[in-house]
Amino acid sequence: MEGQHKDRFVIGRKNIVAMLFVCCCISAFAQGKPRLAILPFVGSSGGDGEAIATLFSFQRNIQEVFTVVPRTGAVDALIAEQNFQMTGYTDSDTIARLGRMLNADFVVSGHIYRLGDRNLVITTIINVETFEMIAGDYHEYRNIEEVRDLLPAMSQKIIAAAQRDGMDLPKLAILPFQIRNKGIEKDDAEVLAQILSVEITNTGRFAVLPRTATMYAALQELEYQMSGYTAEEEAKVLGRAANAAYVLSAEVHSLGSINMFTAQILHVEDGRLLDGESRDYRTATDGILLMPELARFLTDRAGAEALEREERIREEAREREKLARAKFWSIGISVGTSLDDPWVTGTVRGTFAPFPYSYFELGFDAGFISRREGLSEYYSLYPFVLYALFLPFAKNGGWYAGAGAGYMLQEYRIDDWAGSGKYLAVNVTTGFNIGNKLDIFYTLRTNFIWASSKLAVGYTYRFK
Repeated sequence: MEGQHKDRFVIGRKNIVAMLFVCCCISAFAQGKPRLAILPFVGSSGGDGEAIATLFSFQRNIQEVFTVVPRTGAVDALIAEQNFQMTGYTDSDTIARLGRMLNADFVVSGHIYRLGDRNLVITTIINVETFEMIAGDYHEYRNIEEVRDLLPAMSQKIIAAAQRDGMDLPKLAILPFQIRNKGIEKDDAEVLAQILSVEITNTGRFAVLPRTATMYAALQELEYQMSGYTAEEEAKVLGRAANAAYVLSAEVHSLGSINMFTAQILHVEDGRLLDGESRDYRTATDGILLMPELARFLTDRAGAEALEREERIREEAREREKLARAKFWSIGISVGTSLDDPWVTGTVRGTFAPFPYSYFELGFDAGFISRREGLSEYYSLYPFVLYALFLPFAKNGGWYAGAGAGYMLQEYRIDDWAGSGKYLAVNVTTGFNIGNKLDIFYTLRTNFIWASSKLAVGYTYRFK
């Protein structure tokens, strides 16, 4: 009986260990997935926003790719504390701040508009670390039941965008939207501006930085300092505030019974226009249909030019990095041995490189121990200078070879007799620097009467 209890105890303990092992594996797997926070969709009055956010988090493909931040009472309190329902989708600072507070890598947010007898839901996903809107989507629906059928495609677009590498894309900041005269429905114009931003993001030509409080503050400062500022001046100020190379400026004009929506992409550095276009519309529904075409028109030429410029900038940066690697500034010490006197040599040296692919070296050898019979004492001092060619490796270190000259001082004693030697010598050296730390080199030195060689290894500190 006691044995049976003991067996059950052992089996139970094994099961617990197995369960703990499985839990640890699941936890480790979950930790490897990026964290996704899904905020309540704002703009609705019937609870659609909360329902859409909940349904989004239940999507199987979302759960397979992301670790979804659960909606708990503490999370809801945090969202309420940040006044998210009041700020809405235009306050991207709040969205990113909530994402950081929730320890999320990505944040999904959305806004719901009423268009006649239908609803329009606009969804965006923001990378919390880079503060970029990496994708978006929008759909019309009549009732919440229709949203269920829309969510799989919307979530798949978000997954694809999150897995896309946009590191090298040029940065495009979305400027605050402008309404130039009266008689225009502001909400309709905002919808078009947001959809245009989504469509430009989805082209994959730019890394889009949404509108922020920082941009508004910069714009207010600009208005305080200047009157009659131009779009070019605005672009330069706001683009720098957002740390972007390009800006998207959009505005609406009322032309009697129709509205004109204009958009342009400007270069931050000099305010130059890359491309611009306008579209006329009567209702928001008409304008929505025009935004994909307008986004493609703007990004086809402007995006190609921007990518070409960014590639040129990256190539210049690579060339500067290559030249920096080719300049070998360093200090180092080494110890070596010779087949002749001196038997052991210590060296202190430093290099300076005013030009790439070569350097000057100043060094000092101190030699000890002689192999010759009868010598009871021996040492030598050899200050030298040389010029070397340097060929850098792909990452760190490199190969070098050079020649120089120095002045040898020797002191030695044979029994009770002391002697010395002083002479000029030339030396050639070649070697490898590995990882900007380890030096292995060979030196041949001669005064054209006799010659000696040295094989040495040492430590080098290379200045960046």
